[in-house]
Amino acid sequence: MKTDSKFTITLFRSPSLLLLFLILPISVILSLVLHIKLPFLHAKYLLILNNICLGLLAAVRFGYYSLQLQRKLRYQGLGNGAQEVILPTTSVESLRLSLGTGGFTFDGGTYGEKRDFGYFGTILLYGGLFVVLCVGSLDNLLQFSGTVQDSIGVATDLKLVDKYKSTSIGPVRSDLSTLPKMKIVRQYFPSNEYPSGATEVAFQFPDGKEQQLVLKSPEPFSAGAYDIYMSRLVYEPKLVITINDATPVFSGKVTLNQIPGSISGFSYLGTFSSDGIDGVVTYHPEQNRFKIVVTQGDQQLIATELVFQVDKLSRSANFSIMCESMGVWSEIYVVHRRHMSMIFFGVFVIVLGVILRVIFPAQRVWLEQVAEGCKVRSSGKVAGRCLNGIG
Repeated sequence: MKTDSKFTITLFRSPSLLLLFLILPISVILSLVLHIKLPFLHAKYLLILNNICLGLLAAVRFGYYSLQLQRKLRYQGLGNGAQEVILPTTSVESLRLSLGTGGFTFDGGTYGEKRDFGYFGTILLYGGLFVVLCVGSLDNLLQFSGTVQDSIGVATDLKLVDKYKSTSIGPVRSDLSTLPKMKIVRQYFPSNEYPSGATEVAFQFPDGKEQQLVLKSPEPFSAGAYDIYMSRLVYEPKLVITINDATPVFSGKVTLNQIPGSISGFSYLGTFSSDGIDGVVTYHPEQNRFKIVVTQGDQQLIATELVFQVDKLSRSANFSIMCESMGVWSEIYVVHRRHMSMIFFGVFVIVLGVILRVIFPAQRVWLEQVAEGCKVRSSGKVAGRCLNGIG
C-alpha cells in the first residue's frame, strides 16, 4: 500500500487546513457583533488575501482530485478505517479475491477501494469553491461603490471621485472613465407610482451619446461595468427657532429621510439637538407641510405645523419658527457590478458536491495478516456488507 507523506495528507486531505481560513472571517464578524476593534489594520484587505489563498488551495485540491480520477486507486490509501475486525483462519490473498468479486480493486498489496460517485462530489466541492472565491475576490479587488447627493442644476461628472459624498474602493482602482456626466432634470415625490420617489436624469457619456430617463428605486441603470441607482430622496430644510423673536434656540439644517409608512401623512422624519434642546421634524412632501416638536428634557416646548414658504414665520407660544431654505437631494448610488450569477453557480456546484459526498461515502479496506487471521479495517457500508458475507 502506498503511504502518503504528512505534507501530502495535510495539503490535499486535511480539513483542519481549510478551518484555518475561517479564523479571520470569524474574528471580523465577532468584532462587528461585539464592537471590538481588531488588533490589525485593513481587515478588508486581509479578508481578500485570506479568500485568495483559500481559493488557491481549492484550485490545488481540485486539480489533485481531477488527476486522481483516471487512476486505478483514487484515494491512494489516505485516511483511517472507521471499523476494524479480525477474520480468523482467513488469509489476505483469499480475502482480497473475495472483495474483488464485490467490486473492490487492490494495488497488488493490502489496500483496496471501490469506486464511488462521492469522489465526483469532492471534485465538484473544490471546483465550486474555487469559482466562488475566485470571482468574489476579483469583485472585491475591483470594488467601487459611491454615493452622490445631487439636485436640479449643473451636470455632475461621475468619473470624478471627489464628487461622491462617500465611497468604498477596493485595492485595485476600477476604471471610472466609462461613467457618464449626470444632470438632474426633475425630481418626483414619493407616490403610488414611485414609492421611494424618482429622479429624471440626463446622461452624457464619454463617447458623446446622450440618454434621458427616470431613475427609480430599486431599478438600476447599467452603464458599462457599473449600475446606477436612485436610492432615495433626501429633504434638508434650514430651520431657525427663536424665543421672543430675539433669543436663538436652534439654527441649522435638518436632514429628513423617508420612513416606512407614514405618521399622520408625514412620510419623512429627521431630528436635531442643540444645548439640551431636542427636536423632531416630520414632513409631508405633497402638501409641503412640516410638523415640528421641540422638547427640553420631559418638557414639551413646541408642537406646531407650518407650510414651507421662505421667510414666513410660524409662532408657537413665545417661540418663532422659520424655514429659511429647503434643499431637495437625490441620493444616487453608483456601484461596480458584481458577477452574482457566477457566484450563485459556484454555490450550486458546492451544494451538489456535498450532497454527492454525503450520499456516496468512500468505500475502502485495509488488510493486514496477523497471527489470529486477517485484520481488516474498512470504511463504508459496502465493505462492511462484503465482510459480513465472508464472515
